[in-house]
Amino acid sequence: MNKFAFMTGFVFFTVAVSCGYLLGANSWNGAIYLADGSLVSNTNRNPAAIKRELDFSHLNGAELITATQKRLVSAARVIIREGLAGVELGHFVARDETGQRRLACDALYNRLTLRFEGNGMATDGDKARMEVDGPCVTSTQDISRIEPIWIPVSKILKTPATNEELDFSEGVKFKFTDMNGDWPTSWSLESVRLYNSEDTGRTIDISARDLHEIRQHPFVLNWLEAQKASRQ
Repeated sequence: MNKFAFMTGFVFFTVAVSCGYLLGANSWNGAIYLADGSLVSNTNRNPAAIKRELDFSHLNGAELITATQKRLVSAARVIIREGLAGVELGHFVARDETGQRRLACDALYNRLTLRFEGNGMATDGDKARMEVDGPCVTSTQDISRIEPIWIPVSKILKTPATNEELDFSEGVKFKFTDMNGDWPTSWSLESVRLYNSEDTGRTIDISARDLHEIRQHPFVLNWLEAQKASRQ
């Protein structure tokens, strides 16, 4: 190989590496592309694209709180699957204590609590309430979403509808209060809390009022749909 060919190859290699770095660090068509190492997570993933509107690493204070609240519940959805009802929240990117961009549930928060109010039933004027506490984990299917919290509707309906705490050994705990002996068939989401069990100062709270302002329609969990799916 002559000297000219060697230099040409070296220059081409250098340019290719530089372009690859820039593509991995910059935005393209409204998305931010993060190469492995730029975005730390609990699992080994290929480079992934995070939409710019989901990256809150540049926000602080009230702006950060408002943006995270809106992202969590505006993208929330119910997933029905064979006797199970799953609640999936939106995910986002923020900065950790070292200033690095991280997926929220991979580094900043490890638990979330969902509080529901039963529809159509009340005891002495108080509606039945359900509190669901589960792990905050990045979705294995889509890192822009949090892994669903699964409610085993079929299993719960086989237990007495009384004030009690249930744990089905799946990392999710349930607490029922103001029960009157019958299970409500639908539940409306009343509040959301994202928190770190090892750092009490790190929380995101979303009240019933916040939910009303963010979502145009109530977020309702229908247990009859889960039951119907289990019979199909």
